[in-house]
Amino acid sequence: MVKLVRSDQNWVLTLSPNRSANWAQTKLLVSIIASLVLIISIAWAFIGAWLVLPFAGIEVGLLWFIAYRVSLYTYQQQVITITDSSIKLQSGTYRPQKNWSFERNHTHVALIEAQGAFDCMQMSFIDDSRRIVFGEFLNQADRIIALKYLKAAPITVLSDKWWQA
Repeated sequence: MVKLVRSDQNWVLTLSPNRSANWAQTKLLVSIIASLVLIISIAWAFIGAWLVLPFAGIEVGLLWFIAYRVSLYTYQQQVITITDSSIKLQSGTYRPQKNWSFERNHTHVALIEAQGAFDCMQMSFIDDSRRIVFGEFLNQADRIIALKYLKAAPITVLSDKWWQA
């Protein structure tokens, strides 16, 4: 998901992954699945196959862990603040955990075009000393929107297929 807030002094571009379910919905789904697994495993234990219980517990625990990690990943965010003299990139989950600042005159966006229909383009900020990839969690349509906003800012965009532009 790409959001742009524009004022006289700066542009703020917020990038976040698309989220099909929030944490409460994920917990509900995992609880329902865990309940079904536990009911089935208890039924097998009553018939005498008690060895199913530890494996059912491991399965439910692993399901909770994976659902938590996937849900946490969907809450990450990157904020790009563009002023007249600088570009600031902040990245993190729930709050900024990493910060990068670039001098606007010496920074450009390097664009690596998608190689096929199932590939996404890659965007990164490059200055004299570093290359920082951003928006890697966006789908192709959102990356195109973000690129359109960056070109409108205006920031120089250099493509790896410059001869096609």
